[in-house]
Amino acid sequence: MVKEKLFIVGVPGTIGGASTKIRHLLVLLRDVYDITVVMLDQTWLKNKDIQRFCQKQGASVSLLKHLPSRCSGTALVVCEPDVFITGGAAAIKRRGLKLVFSNDMMWEFKGEASAASSGLIDRVIFVSEFQQAAFDATYTGVQRRVVGNYIDPVDFPFSERRNPVFTIGRLSRPDQTKYPEDFPVFYEELGIADVRFRVMAWGEELRRRYKWHRFGPEWELLGPQKETAARFLQSLDLFLYPLGHHVKESWGRSTAEAMLTGCVPLVPSGHQFHRLMVHGDSGFICSSFSEYRDTVQELYENQPFRRRIGRRSAEHAREELFNAERHRQTWIEALTF
Repeated sequence: MVKEKLFIVGVPGTIGGASTKIRHLLVLLRDVYDITVVMLDQTWLKNKDIQRFCQKQGASVSLLKHLPSRCSGTALVVCEPDVFITGGAAAIKRRGLKLVFSNDMMWEFKGEASAASSGLIDRVIFVSEFQQAAFDATYTGVQRRVVGNYIDPVDFPFSERRNPVFTIGRLSRPDQTKYPEDFPVFYEELGIADVRFRVMAWGEELRRRYKWHRFGPEWELLGPQKETAARFLQSLDLFLYPLGHHVKESWGRSTAEAMLTGCVPLVPSGHQFHRLMVHGDSGFICSSFSEYRDTVQELYENQPFRRRIGRRSAEHAREELFNAERHRQTWIEALTF
């Protein structure tokens, strides 16, 4: 049986949600499509890890300018912020491909609205209804699909926690808007005496923002990729994820990754986290600092309860959130015209 051709435009790297998304899509869809990973920047072609990974998945790798002048199939563009202003999207369409665009953020990329209104985008896909609502006016008249996200559970093994010191932490890109104004005090006022705080990925922007605070020896602030995401999340008892007041999470990748490892998530209300967990069963959605504090203290004092929630979190993620066959069918429907 001849497979349909799928051109995934983006970088299947190991840093960032979009790159991780592409890596996991290659694993999910490799048996369904004849996949070519299309790069917009030739420097990525020199990355041996990317080349080896694509080869392992049976995918070809090409620069956009090296594709034939006429192609058949679908191009899935994943979070490429300049694809509309550099002529990349137009070049894809000139080759006769259907263009499916995935912007996983909560804001428009440059030229995105114009591309949507001009018919350059054949279909847009969203990670949640929450995100779709934010783009409602932008994509009037454009076909839409909500597909969620797929994370390969193999990359985030479950681990029973045996930390000598109770450990609380978080993982997100080093963007100061992701963090609440009182971030370090928020952690320190939880009322846990013997505790370790681990944060990744910490950067210069965050260091400058919180220079008013003295981080004591209980804090470990790690730069990006100091550990693999899985290893870092396995080191935490609790994934505590308060967010900045102006941030809206379109989905919640790091929270879902934490759940897969068995790390108990505590996240804010008002986003999409109710789609990822069942409150009180596979995680906790908190509306105030007092709810965070009371829940953290209960989990700290009741180890059997904490371990039960951690196991349920991992089971829920594997069975409900990342069922491969269900995701595969969803993506096939989203990429078929």
